Amino acid sequence: MAKIALFFVSHDGQTEKIATTLSGHLHALGQEVALIDLTCHPDPSKLAPEVDVADFVIMLAAIRYGYHLKPAERFLKHFKDRLLEKPLAMLSVNLTARKPHKRVIENSVYLRKWVERHPLSPVLVRAIAGKLDYPRYRAFDRFMIRLIMRMTKGPTDPTVTIEFTDWDQVKELAEEIAALV
Repeated sequence: MAKIALFFVSHDGQTEKIATTLSGHLHALGQEVALIDLTCHPDPSKLAPEVDVADFVIMLAAIRYGYHLKPAERFLKHFKDRLLEKPLAMLSVNLTARKPHKRVIENSVYLRKWVERHPLSPVLVRAIAGKLDYPRYRAFDRFMIRLIMRMTKGPTDPTVTIEFTDWDQVKELAEEIAALV
């Protein structure tokens, strides 16, 4: 049984929900998974034992205003050398992935830029759609996200909550990861 370290960073909770679901699918496929929330670990150096014992590393990070959250960026930069020695999956949670063709690196600017910033040779790079929750956002965030949605032809009604996450895709990712381990 392989040891998988699934590191995640969430802003509004959807990435955490995806991480927990992905971990559950991997467990069901016979994998040992350590689920680690990077927001609880401001100093990435303290995560060295989890990285070192892992046979496979997953980075699951949310995007906010076009950038992956800082704890994920710090983690990937800090462990660059160690992550070059292990199979790595880089999974991005964002609203552009609500369009299925935007879930692969060939069609996702976010994924391409992320991999370019961290040249780590990941064995798997995908985007997963997140959740749009206008009522929970602060006024500034609601305004900015509506602007982004208008530009990308997404929903702009400030009263809606839409979960775009394709849970079948999450299960398929678990199967793909299990096959790679």
